[in-house]
Amino acid sequence: MSSMEIAELRSLIAVAAFAGVGRAASALHLSQPTVSAHLRRLEGTLGLPLVERRGRSIAFTVAGESLVRDAHRIVALHDEALDRIVGTPGDDIVVASTDMANASVLQTVTRVLSVRHPERRVRFRFHRTDSLRRFVRAHTADIVLGYGDLGPGRIDIGPVPLAWFGAAGVASDAGLVVFSPPCTLRDAILAAPAGERRTVVRECLDLSSVLATVRSGAGITALPAFHRTESQLRELDLPAPPPLPLTMVASERIPADTRNALVEELRRAVAGV
Repeated sequence: MSSMEIAELRSLIAVAAFAGVGRAASALHLSQPTVSAHLRRLEGTLGLPLVERRGRSIAFTVAGESLVRDAHRIVALHDEALDRIVGTPGDDIVVASTDMANASVLQTVTRVLSVRHPERRVRFRFHRTDSLRRFVRAHTADIVLGYGDLGPGRIDIGPVPLAWFGAAGVASDAGLVVFSPPCTLRDAILAAPAGERRTVVRECLDLSSVLATVRSGAGITALPAFHRTESQLRELDLPAPPPLPLTMVASERIPADTRNALVEELRRAVAGV
């Protein structure tokens, strides 16, 4: 019987989270051809296409969206079992990050940790905010990055501006495309003056599905403003929701000088968004 490898599923999750192979490869510290090969192997195993090209961007097929949902559960159970039975390798630095972080934030984390701890491997895990809070409570990550209150030890990094996006020619009264709950960004969208009177037309599990739905013209959404560089998206002239606060929690396993350097560099990265 054919089987799917955890590394392949991690690549699939990252492509969905960052809505692109290049950004997924950067976040996973892999080459772009390696991530592409992981997707092809999954498609070969299942005998189904998982992604399709739409201009310069990619979108998940129905089978791809279904596998992304399952992959989140499979990888989470795999990691939880490893942590429980054998523990995290002592030299590894585990970074649990929101799947809505931008490339400059992730690259900053990688650069600071690689310079200060070149002998240690950095492992990223990408999750929604509710899962990130569990990492904090269980002390199973060295660095946790997310939006809003992550729990005890939270350090405020800075506000991330939001903007409204839609496809070219989208109707002025279009409904909302949002992430499924619980979600800090979803709450901000529904509470915003430009969103509170609109109907939710689609709930999505990941960023790739949100972008594909908005590009299809089915509705509008608010995202961190750095998404204005996305293809086939138009920034809308609507009052933006309040910025989302990017926050961080560092475990006691991270030396104080490393934590302070990371906070300083992350604040610079966010200020430049």
